[in-house]
Amino acid sequence: DKNRITTGLFILFLILTTFYLKLDFYFFIFLNFLIFVELKISKFINFLQLTLLIFLFILLQVLSYFLIFSNIFLIVLFFVFLINLFFYDKYLKLCFSFLIILFSFVFLEILKTDRNLFYMIIFISFINDTFAYIFGNFLKGPLISPRISPKKTWSGTIVSFSISTIILFNLNFSILSSILFSISLFYGDLFFSYIKRKFNIKDFSSILLSHGGILDRLDSMFFITFLLYFKISF
Repeated sequence: DKNRITTGLFILFLILTTFYLKLDFYFFIFLNFLIFVELKISKFINFLQLTLLIFLFILLQVLSYFLIFSNIFLIVLFFVFLINLFFYDKYLKLCFSFLIILFSFVFLEILKTDRNLFYMIIFISFINDTFAYIFGNFLKGPLISPRISPKKTWSGTIVSFSISTIILFNLNFSILSSILFSISLFYGDLFFSYIKRKFNIKDFSSILLSHGGILDRLDSMFFITFLLYFKISF
């Protein structure tokens, strides 16, 4: 797919430019603006809920700034919203939106702590998705979960998992951490696919053309971001 490759290279160029020019904060603000817009246009939230989510994000930042935000509280919030998505039907879209806000908060905290780690998450996710897509299409073979992710193959996943683990290990993570983080890349992707199938949508939006929406590109970053945040926080 030439359009997908072209769009992917353009996204990579923007990220590299942001990294080398140290436009981190502006990149993060722009990214979150697109996330909020996408949640609204995909009808996951209405205007009032959007306002409340933005307020929640600002509140989390204020609490963290004054060092009175508890990571235990964050973990509890995370699992409350996550459990609701899998076991209850009420407020599914709003709970997913809350999880995205928590993700944004944690992502910014990582950026403030270690910008290299922030970009590492982006690039390892980009590499993982790229190799899964390339080798999945080239090798094909059986699908992992046709009902949730109809294009995700064992071949592409095994190759991308192996490459991600090797890269992370060479970035001085332990072999166990490297394996855990690589697994989290896969489950982040699968989790977002589950959400899309739950609401019968192919992509969260078409902001990134053939790549879908912003959330379609952030999926594999979701769980690894929380894992790395808790790793550096405790």
